[in-house]
Amino acid sequence: MNNKVTMKDIADKLHISINAVSLALNDKEGVSQNLRIQILEAAVEMNYPLKKLNSKITLKNKTITVMIEEKKKNDTYYYLDILSHIEKEASLFGYRILIEYYHYHNFSVPKCIQDYHVAGVIILGKVNDEMIYSLRLYIEYILCVNHSVPYMNIDNISTNDFLGGYLACEYLIKKGYKSIGFIGEIESSKNFKKRYQGYRQCMINYFHPKKSEFITLTKGIEKAVLKNDYRYIQKMLLTYWRMPEAFICVNDRNATTVIKALQYNGYKIPQDIKVIGFDNMELSSKIKPTLSSLEVSRQIIAKKAVRRMHEIIHDYTVPETIQLSPQIIERESTQ
Repeated sequence: MNNKVTMKDIADKLHISINAVSLALNDKEGVSQNLRIQILEAAVEMNYPLKKLNSKITLKNKTITVMIEEKKKNDTYYYLDILSHIEKEASLFGYRILIEYYHYHNFSVPKCIQDYHVAGVIILGKVNDEMIYSLRLYIEYILCVNHSVPYMNIDNISTNDFLGGYLACEYLIKKGYKSIGFIGEIESSKNFKKRYQGYRQCMINYFHPKKSEFITLTKGIEKAVLKNDYRYIQKMLLTYWRMPEAFICVNDRNATTVIKALQYNGYKIPQDIKVIGFDNMELSSKIKPTLSSLEVSRQIIAKKAVRRMHEIIHDYTVPETIQLSPQIIERESTQ
């Protein structure tokens, strides 16, 4: 009995013509890139006896793995939104996307990378030097989004968080406010810390405040925000001898929790205190009052990531750090 897989078998499986299968397997024009990849995937999966064309190599060159930090796998507001845009942009370039979730503190290289089945890796989430060293044993082309190891020569795309903190503060200053506070767990994230440093530098440039004059809440916040525990922040705010005219928050989740805490303490937003967040998440336009925020378009991040990955796979390049400038989205909370 002859069990060899034929082009007809592949055609039947995909409900397409034998001619389309022949064109794809022989690397000829006449089929779309998406269909070509589907045919190659089916050929590899069905163990089609390839002669002239090595479909596994062809498929590898059209495959990118997107690695997402495990704890971000349900983050539909940010990371999964970027992922959906990456998938759309990748299809325009004829790439398929494999999604892998990883643990930051217990990292292991995904099997698809160990088996040399992908051309490049895009990482969405925290990275460290051990992760990069481990990945480089198997793959050359790595691109990090929003996180990087500063002393490693590796491609990365990030938001200019220092500029974001500075712009948020300057925006409030130009509205006439001098007493501006900052809320966010700056030691939990390098990005948060840079936003704080941008805010602080702006205050110094405009007002030259003494250290004791900064109104900040930077400890214990992240845990309270993740638990939606606005009462913790509410109690902390009661310890301030004076309240600022406005608060800058490290992200929109922090800002919405801060607004609840301020309202619980009897303040009206924005009449008594202005609040601005960061990341322009979907919730920003749904809460009351709607939340002003800073944003780097997640669609632009995805486009830059896929196009840069395409570049480093196909052209001789040196690693780049691409920083994207955030824009202010004004809503009710600062009007």
